[in-house]
Amino acid sequence: MISLLTMTNWLVQDKRFFLLLLLMLIVLGLSLVLGSSSYALMDYFNLSENESLKKIVFQHRLPRTITALLTGIALPLSGWVLQEFFRNPLAGPSILGVTSSAGLGVAIVIVLGSSLGFGSFIFEPGLLIIGALAGALLAMLLLISIAKQLSSTNAMIIVGFMIATIAGAFIEILQYFSSAKELKSYVLWGFGSLTGLSIKHLIYYAAFVLVGVFFIVKNIPSLIRMQLGELYAQTMGVNLRSLRIQLIIASSILAGVATALVGPIAFIGLAVPHICRMYLKTSNFYQLFAYNMVVGVILMTGFGLLAELFPGGALPINVITALFGAPIVLSIVFLNKNQIS
Repeated sequence: MISLLTMTNWLVQDKRFFLLLLLMLIVLGLSLVLGSSSYALMDYFNLSENESLKKIVFQHRLPRTITALLTGIALPLSGWVLQEFFRNPLAGPSILGVTSSAGLGVAIVIVLGSSLGFGSFIFEPGLLIIGALAGALLAMLLLISIAKQLSSTNAMIIVGFMIATIAGAFIEILQYFSSAKELKSYVLWGFGSLTGLSIKHLIYYAAFVLVGVFFIVKNIPSLIRMQLGELYAQTMGVNLRSLRIQLIIASSILAGVATALVGPIAFIGLAVPHICRMYLKTSNFYQLFAYNMVVGVILMTGFGLLAELFPGGALPINVITALFGAPIVLSIVFLNKNQIS
């Protein structure tokens, strides 16, 4: 409760945040009215009388918009928590192997589930989420245990790449021994998509995102104290072991559920926290928390629209995020070349 009141006090005084909030609402609105099918603006004011448009909006565009909103919250917050926890500007779900490990969990569900005769159930949201969360949590636990033995942030990044490589190798083994149907299912999932989620999927998605966000909000005061040093945090009553566990759970939940239901979306979890820091030029955790969500939603919804409206047909969302995200990551490396060591 104290965390929420403190964050609210900061945001009430921040006019830039309300401008971004307005931009977010505009982009979300555009996501509802723009798509591969063109309709006049007046048609949307008479939606109840146009059955075809009503079907498009409520069965395709609204789920796509909600999916973009949830993904725009989940991945940036997961990346931000990892960067603050590891104190590394290049930490993120995709860079540290969390996304790849979550993808391995999904591959196991799709390939082994089909092989064991559960083909009709493998795309149940619960199974996909369990597989992805198990993979993401395993990657995070490996990172934490190895990071205790390392003092170099570069070494930790290399460890993350190795975890991603090992997960990728196991995925390729599963693909090699999978049937054509299983292989096609996994490849299509790997492209990433903001479309196709049912109401049941969205309910699961929203529930897990809320849990992850709750753990982060709850621990922002402790995370602030930890940035001033572990000894200071302990003298201020912070249980470091409990804090680490809760942040690992939060990051794994957010990255895992997004990967399970949307696909292995690259760069968003790494790039958005840096965009917010460069824009705000502050280390205020309450502002950064709120900005990460709003900027993440704006970018994911915008990328979803770009993918949908691409000439010649819809593109996989991973293509769009990579094209825009990779230059941002490169700029991060150059801007922080003296800090990344």
